[in-house]
Amino acid sequence: MLGFFHIKRGDESMINSSLDAHGPQRQGGWLLPVSVRWITLLAVLIGLAATAALTFTLEHIFSEERARQDLARDLARTTRVLTLTMQGQLWDYARDEAEATVKALVADDPRVVSVTVFDAAAQRPFVEYAGAEEPEPASVLGQSGEIEANGEIIGRVSVRMTSAPYLAEARATVQRSMLTTAAMLLLGGVLIMGFLQRRLLRPMAALTGAARTLSEGNFKLEIHPLRDDEVGRVAVALENMRVALLRAFDELHAKNDELTAHAALLEQRVAERTEALSRANVELLGAMEALKSTQSGLIEAEKLASLGRLVAGVAHELNTPLGNALTVVTTLDDLLTGLEGRVAGNTLRRSDLQAHVEAAREGQDILVRNVTRAADLVRGFKQLAIDQTTDMRRRFSLVEVINEILITVRPSFNHSPFRIETELMDASMDSFPGPFGQVLTNLVLNALAHAFAGREEGCVTISTSVLDGERVCLVCRDDGVGMAPEVLQRIFEPFFTTRFGQGGSGLGLHIARNIVVGLLGGTIEVRSAPGQGAEFRVTIPRVAPLRVAA
Repeated sequence: MLGFFHIKRGDESMINSSLDAHGPQRQGGWLLPVSVRWITLLAVLIGLAATAALTFTLEHIFSEERARQDLARDLARTTRVLTLTMQGQLWDYARDEAEATVKALVADDPRVVSVTVFDAAAQRPFVEYAGAEEPEPASVLGQSGEIEANGEIIGRVSVRMTSAPYLAEARATVQRSMLTTAAMLLLGGVLIMGFLQRRLLRPMAALTGAARTLSEGNFKLEIHPLRDDEVGRVAVALENMRVALLRAFDELHAKNDELTAHAALLEQRVAERTEALSRANVELLGAMEALKSTQSGLIEAEKLASLGRLVAGVAHELNTPLGNALTVVTTLDDLLTGLEGRVAGNTLRRSDLQAHVEAAREGQDILVRNVTRAADLVRGFKQLAIDQTTDMRRRFSLVEVINEILITVRPSFNHSPFRIETELMDASMDSFPGPFGQVLTNLVLNALAHAFAGREEGCVTISTSVLDGERVCLVCRDDGVGMAPEVLQRIFEPFFTTRFGQGGSGLGLHIARNIVVGLLGGTIEVRSAPGQGAEFRVTIPRVAPLRVAA
């Protein structure tokens, strides 16, 4: 049992063994509070020493001040005495008697440094006296007094005295006080440390040992305070903590067992879920493969539909020149039949032959123009077909490709009240005309399919512009019904369409965006609001980026 509390169910050897595990100990637990002991002792000694030093300093200052005051008073008195004494002797000019008098007055006084009696009539010293040694100038004070006789000044007395004896006595007094104070400090420190060791440090050492025992996981030792003071209250707090920790560990063990059971159950459920997820993953992979296959099929169908529109456009555009050519050929055939009849009946006249030649020449010109037009259309449609079925890169004219694409799209507008207008600025391109044409086709047909629902007229405007010499901007704008915000947010998602089951695949704009962003290296933006139409803005570089081989 130590200090203010004791530990049951064990003795101090258990605590000391715990302390020994952390470092060397002294008897009675002296090492644990070493820092506390010495800090406390040092604080007490510093406080006492600071007080003593302040006292000694003030005493020294005051002693020097008193020494100077006493010296000034004695100097004034000595000066007055010599002034009165030297009056008759200086008047009688008794030098020997004056010297004897001065020595009798100051020879035994160690404070006197020098005495000088000055003869005013002779303008020279009358009597001079000097001490055994010259003191420090800082400790010397001097004073002069005039010697008067019969109402006139006959001389002057000058006395110099030192405060060294006063200061030596003051220093001796201070040294004695310092020795006495040091002895008192030493005795006080010993008494204070003895009191602290008995009343505070040893109980703290035992308390620290108990705390260390708790920190090592030994919660079986009970801690009981013996006194109701600060250390005792710390012991109560430690006991409460021990009980709380013991209860917490019991609860923790119970929770641990419960968590173990839950962990086993969770592992079983995780295994079951993992197996289910594996099956679902296999099914999902199959669905994704089917989806990719379906998407590929839809893309091919989209290409076939483009070819179908191309064939329809070819037929529509070739119909006029070929029809004109057929009409000319038929007319020339009729003229040739009439000419043969006149030749057979020998009724051909020169004027008839001349008219026939002129008509044949005019028909030939018409026929050449229409056949040439048909040949140009076939050549352009051939290039367009190659572009739309392949991703071949080449140089081309932007306006020329757009016009060729619109030729294949216009037949879809022929039997509707809607029209296409263009505002085109030409630019030389080094890109992929086929995918570019597919983007334009999808945008125009998307406008035709969705923009004019419930409208009796409408217009799709195609415009191009060169932005900064390196990029071109294609704008497809309609004045249709516009799109709601929720539709606008999902406009480029695959398989998203507002006409599901009515011919819409939901891939047109998705494919267009992938081509613009991926192959053409550009951006596509859309702006729309209900009742305000829609505007698709495609910005691509004039020179497409190089494709990386897969």
